[in-house]
Amino acid sequence: MSTLKQQHVAGAVRALSRARLSSYQSFFTALTDREVFGLYCWNESISQCVSRALAFAEVVMRNQLHGALSRRYGRNGCPTSRDWYLHLCLTKASEEAVKKLTHERCRVAGRWQLVARTPMPWPDDVISKLTFGFWSHLLDSSEDDTGTSIDWPSILVEALPGHRYKSKTYWASRKHRDRLFARLDYCNSLRNRIAHLEPIWKAGPLLEEDRPRRHRALEIVQVSPSNPSEAIARLNLSYDRIMEMMRWFSPEMYSTYLISESHHRFKTLNTSAGLDAYRLHGGHRRERPIEIGTFRRFREIKRELRRVGKQHGAAEVVQGGRKLAIWTPLL
Repeated sequence: MSTLKQQHVAGAVRALSRARLSSYQSFFTALTDREVFGLYCWNESISQCVSRALAFAEVVMRNQLHGALSRRYGRNGCPTSRDWYLHLCLTKASEEAVKKLTHERCRVAGRWQLVARTPMPWPDDVISKLTFGFWSHLLDSSEDDTGTSIDWPSILVEALPGHRYKSKTYWASRKHRDRLFARLDYCNSLRNRIAHLEPIWKAGPLLEEDRPRRHRALEIVQVSPSNPSEAIARLNLSYDRIMEMMRWFSPEMYSTYLISESHHRFKTLNTSAGLDAYRLHGGHRRERPIEIGTFRRFREIKRELRRVGKQHGAAEVVQGGRKLAIWTPLL
C-alpha cells in the first residue's frame, strides 16, 4: 500500500487550492485529483533539480566575473577579490543594488543620507549578496570612474574559459555581448519563476538569444508548448542552456556536475515515463519496504521491483532492517 492515500490527496488539493491546480488539470488533461496532485509534485521535483543547476551556474558565473574584474579594478581587498564595483560607472539600478550593501541611511546635519559603512564590507560579502539580475546588466557598463572604456573583450575571454570563442575580437562585438546578456537574463528568469513558485513547465514563446534594440524586435524561434511532450522538450532546452552557461564559466564544474545525482535525477524525471509515474503515484513510496533477504532468486526481486512500479511511486530497499536505497521506478 502506498503512503499516498485518497484522504491525503483530498486534503492536499484543498490546501493547494483548485484554482492553483487548474492549469495542471487542463494542460495535462488530468482526470482525477490524484493525477493533478501527482503532476504538481512532478513540477516541484523538476523545479528542485533546475534550481540546483542554476545555483551552481550562478556561483561560478559571479566568481569568474568577480575575479576577472578584481584583477583590473578596485583598491580594497586582495588581488582576486577587490571592490571593483565602486570603480565602474554602473547603471543606476546596479549602483543602487551595490549601495544597499555598502552604505546605510544615517541622519547627517538633520538630513537622511547614504553613508558608507564603517568598516566597508569585504568584497566577497558584497558579491555573494548581489542578485542574479545584477550580473547581466553589468554588461551595460562601458566606462570606469576615470572615464576609461572597460575592456570587456579581455575580461570576458578570461571569465569564460569554456566558451567556444576565445578571441577578444569576438567579444568586442556588441552583438556577441548581447547574446551573453540574453543567456544570463534567460537563466535569471527561470530562477525567478522557481523562486515565485510558478509552474516551471509553463513557458511562453521562445525568443532568439539576443537583445531587443530600438529598431528591432526579437524573433520568435519556438511557440509556447501546447502539450506535455512539448513542455518536456522545452524544459530540456532550458536545462541545457543552464548547463552550457555553467560550462562557459567553468568547464571543471560542468564536468563534475554531469556526474551528480541531481543531474541524473533531472534527466530521469523530465521524460514521459517520469511524468506518468508522478501522475499515477505522486512520487510517494510504499509503506512496506523491500526486504531483499526474503528473496531466494533474482527473478523474484525483479518481479517485486516491477510491482512497485505498477502500484507505488517508490519503495525503500532494506537488508536485515538496514536501509540500503530508495527504489524509484519509471513506468
